[in-house]
Amino acid sequence: MTRDWESTFSNWTGRASDTEQDRYEWTRNAIKEALSESPDLRPYSFEIYAKGSYPNFTNVVRDSDVDVAAELTELYKTDFYGDAKGLDLAAVGGIPYSGTYDLPEFKDDVERALRDKFGEGPVDRGKKAIHIRESRQGLAADVVPCVTHKAFYSQHGSHQGIQLRNDAKPYAAIVNYPKQHLERGTEKNDRTQRRYKRVVRILKRLENEMVEKGVIAEVPSFLIESAVYNVPDPLFNVSTWRGRVQNALGHIYEGTETNDCVGSDSWLEANGIKYLFHATQTWTHQQASEFALKAWRYADLGE
Repeated sequence: MTRDWESTFSNWTGRASDTEQDRYEWTRNAIKEALSESPDLRPYSFEIYAKGSYPNFTNVVRDSDVDVAAELTELYKTDFYGDAKGLDLAAVGGIPYSGTYDLPEFKDDVERALRDKFGEGPVDRGKKAIHIRESRQGLAADVVPCVTHKAFYSQHGSHQGIQLRNDAKPYAAIVNYPKQHLERGTEKNDRTQRRYKRVVRILKRLENEMVEKGVIAEVPSFLIESAVYNVPDPLFNVSTWRGRVQNALGHIYEGTETNDCVGSDSWLEANGIKYLFHATQTWTHQQASEFALKAWRYADLGE
């Protein structure tokens, strides 16, 4: 019997269950309590917030850990690009940091606070994040110690994000934009009558099923979400979920089949700032293209 893909896709549009949402909120709040109550961190200004698929409501069951940023806000790092190259902090109205507390010390203090809260056993220090294992009450989580980062592209223009540290490569800056990810995703979802995030959840669940059945290797969740973010808004404006999935996969396949998408403004991460495909990414445009083609065939979306 032929599978009813319209019904399947419709069922896959839903958000996580109330139980999983409760466990997510417990995990997020427990991490906030751990850091807020730490005597080592009390002298410093920092912000704690969830990032990634859970606050963006693009998570599907068991698909990703809870990501929490612990952002040291009293210190910020800077980079200068484009028209801002050659400028210094004074030229853009910045104030030099006069303290001595920096990201390595902050990461050590965050780790100590989490071990005090959750115990030694459930907490592992990774190169970029501090991992908390899943428990009966909470979900697995990655806590990312970071500092505020400002990327200046002109004297009066900048993007503010976060900079984190890889313990194995301490001098290689990693910059992300989690708040823009949330803002841009909400804006696109509103423009597409709430269809954007539903299509993301459909494709993540489709990918999970294909991986489980050995059809494809695992595809990064953020790559899928970002690829759908680049699908033009009008392509969501059709009457069926099958049609919306067809349009999304068709656009992703055609747009990522060649190297033209690398370093292209037409293919950005879901934050709308960073290139989705470039030399330092952990994924490639070939992965996106292959996923789109195999998903199209697996879901029997036509010739």
